[in-house]
Amino acid sequence: MKEFGTVIKLKGEFAQVRIGRNSACGSCGKCGMTENQKYVDFYTQNTLDAKVGDQVELEIHDTNTSQLAFVGYILPLIPALILLFVALTFLNELWATLLFFVGYALGFIVVGLIDKAKKHKWMSSPTMIQIIKQTQTEGGTSNE
Repeated sequence: MKEFGTVIKLKGEFAQVRIGRNSACGSCGKCGMTENQKYVDFYTQNTLDAKVGDQVELEIHDTNTSQLAFVGYILPLIPALILLFVALTFLNELWATLLFFVGYALGFIVVGLIDKAKKHKWMSSPTMIQIIKQTQTEGGTSNE
């Protein structure tokens, strides 16, 4: 998905780009904007040497929703089901139920560790494609 925004802040090699809601916005959630928000800010590598005030085009990559669904819903069930079947084979139903919930909790601990290892970044950062309109420089020229 391509979006247009304005650079509002620079920090090292990164630019903070603000994207406003437009008429094509729905509730797809690709950009992370909720229905009540008027804009969303992205941090992207400033590969084009954009300046504060420049209007830029960003490529926002699709999140792999099947990967997120697997990690959030299926992964916690795997240790729970393994412990359930082991307990049903060797122990009674009470132990099986107890070990199912223990396994489920272990599954969420694993998800938490994976999330921490990925530093809470489940989607890739937007990419700056081009500068659409540059702000005026000290010499009074602008590039449109």
